Amino acid sequence: MTTSLVVLFTALPGTAAWAGGGSRTWVVHPGESIQAAVDRAASGDTIRIEAGTYQEAVCVAGKGLTIDGAGRDATRIVWPEWSTTADLPDVESNACWEAQDDADPQSVPGTLADDVSGIFFLDPDGPVDVSHLSTWHHPANGIAAWGADGFRVYKTKGHGHDRYGVLAADSTHVRIQRNIEEGVDRGTPDQPDSGTAGIGSTDSDEAYADIVANDVQGYNIGVFARESRVGQIRNNYVAGNCVGVLVFDDAATEVPDTSREIEGGDWTIRSNESSANDRFCLAGIGEVEGALRVSGTGVAVVNADHVGIHDNRIRDNRPAVDPATLQFPAAGVALLTLPPFNDQSGADPGPVTAVQVRGNTITGNSPVDVLRGWPPPLDAQFPPVGADVSVRGNTCTTSIPASICGS
Repeated sequence: MTTSLVVLFTALPGTAAWAGGGSRTWVVHPGESIQAAVDRAASGDTIRIEAGTYQEAVCVAGKGLTIDGAGRDATRIVWPEWSTTADLPDVESNACWEAQDDADPQSVPGTLADDVSGIFFLDPDGPVDVSHLSTWHHPANGIAAWGADGFRVYKTKGHGHDRYGVLAADSTHVRIQRNIEEGVDRGTPDQPDSGTAGIGSTDSDEAYADIVANDVQGYNIGVFARESRVGQIRNNYVAGNCVGVLVFDDAATEVPDTSREIEGGDWTIRSNESSANDRFCLAGIGEVEGALRVSGTGVAVVNADHVGIHDNRIRDNRPAVDPATLQFPAAGVALLTLPPFNDQSGADPGPVTAVQVRGNTITGNSPVDVLRGWPPPLDAQFPPVGADVSVRGNTCTTSIPASICGS
């Protein structure tokens, strides 16, 4: 190769170096394009992003890649700051933003501007690994994978994303570890909104997810398992959200479409700190879009089955508004059944069933530390909890029924 060709090749975005086993490492420097490197890479390759700030939103369609930065405070993938969707720049169509637009019930019609993620893997054909970088202000997600078998996100940071900081949707063999997720409230005092959740595992009947040692603050929900089965939420710190941890069986999926029904459950919530989740937000989609007043819940299980809540510290979760005005009750731990909604097929997710709450410190929460079933007078309007819902051996003071914290 001539000297001139060497110079030309190394100047292109994503300079390649060969690694063992035939895969390549593509190095992206400041001023170069991450997307260009992704487009040139083959499944199994590595994209190494040098320290710097990159104003990009990256779509990875059909490929499993490793994307590794120089550190979550060193490699920053950013989008322009914004307050309303009208502030967002227009974007060209691609498979990722179109998929988000088609499936997301919160998407603004007629534009893809609010469907942009920092890094979005759509139906990768191999494992995905993202580490040592941060994503800022993208209006959909920070780092997301749909349809992945093998999705690992390690030591990243997400700031100000409007759906999820990290999302594993319709994915299996998931590990989300040692990440920092920070929500930004772009709403008003009457209509606050700081994004769906810091971390989400959704739409998967075999998630096999391990969500471990993350720090999530300032979202509507800290860690959200929705329509997702089989996983662990352990050793996380969640604070300053409306709900710290939520396991929710909603009957119908969203990703990639609403055609499936998954029985959400089989989760273990262990050794987390869920404290001072005292934000107020308006939650809900579909029939109840933005209509549910929510605040002050540490850990909640709704309609799901076979959930263990063990050895957590769940403290000082208190609503920011009068608890009598909430449509979702505040408590340290809330175990609830909701009737079917948001499902045209009429499928009933069934009651919250087979939940074991053991060995937790649940103190200083308002209005109660533990809530098993809806409080009066709402208990007359909503279904009761199902069988085998047991709360024993915890440190707590106040509960409904009152006997729980004495057992």
